[in-house]
Amino acid sequence: MKKLSYLFLLLFVFGCQNKDSETPVPEISIEVQKKVSEFNDSTFVGITEDIQYSKGSIFLTEIENGRVLELNEAYELKQIFGRKGDGPTELQDPRASQVHNNQLLILDGGHQKIKVFNLDGTISHQFGRDIPSSDGFFIKNNKLYGSKYDKSTPPLFSYSLTGEDSIHYFGSHNRRLTEINHDRPRVFRLFPYKNEIIAVSENEPVIERFDFAGNKTEEIYYPEYFEEFIEHSIKREKSSPQMRGTAGFVIDASLHGSELYILLVGFDSTKNKVTSRQIFNFTISDSKIELSRIIELNNGKDDTWYMSFTIVRNKILAFDGVTYELHEFDLPKKD
Repeated sequence: MKKLSYLFLLLFVFGCQNKDSETPVPEISIEVQKKVSEFNDSTFVGITEDIQYSKGSIFLTEIENGRVLELNEAYELKQIFGRKGDGPTELQDPRASQVHNNQLLILDGGHQKIKVFNLDGTISHQFGRDIPSSDGFFIKNNKLYGSKYDKSTPPLFSYSLTGEDSIHYFGSHNRRLTEINHDRPRVFRLFPYKNEIIAVSENEPVIERFDFAGNKTEEIYYPEYFEEFIEHSIKREKSSPQMRGTAGFVIDASLHGSELYILLVGFDSTKNKVTSRQIFNFTISDSKIELSRIIELNNGKDDTWYMSFTIVRNKILAFDGVTYELHEFDLPKKD
């Protein structure tokens, strides 16, 4: 397998470790098996920043089209939730969706509410007042958990679903990486793991673990992979300070059992180009989180930008924002 010059990967574990304990992480390259761009000859894939899978159905949250598409595992269209325009089913900037209690919950960033749809596509109700826009959420213990990109509050929040209409913030904006994004809010993707919260930072190479009281219990910092990307971002900031944005590290993430998959940016120094085609697979246990392998997604083209993905049984399903296609890959078995 051809190795990219910028990719040097180590095994990262919690706690202080000696250099002697560091071992190379396996790198696996996989080829696309199927490409899908339309369903039932009439509905086309739009910009998709969230993909969820539940009980045989795939849900694509399309921000641009203001809707969520439900597909079966054969990529046939089953249902459309929401639409643009006025009315109770209108979605403005839908950020994420999730099946909960046999209904589809959609986080509508424009209205800052959760809109609840029955699985036949009809609207049931909506709830929440000023729920922060978040790239993903989960529900546990009658609370909705997410992350808010705003330095006026801590970055993580829980929103009570018991009618109290209250938000509790926790976490910290204190950064491990200060070379770039030093004055930017931290923002995370959150996942429930047993009685804990796994928080994947989007704009620095950090994974944090919290208990449900909001106390941080563990942290991983893994900057080695991003050395050339960080250097590229520093140069970009210096050359165009008036256009300085937030350098993102994580494109998407997905937790399946004890396996955490993170789609990360990379940097191809031979082409001076930022890439989005590598998935870090971390394995979570009660005592540590460790990087177990890297999966590189190949579709035969250099001009690729994967914007979202999920795991569907033994497949990786990823949305390519260049071709507006869903790409299916076989998920490699672990040794």
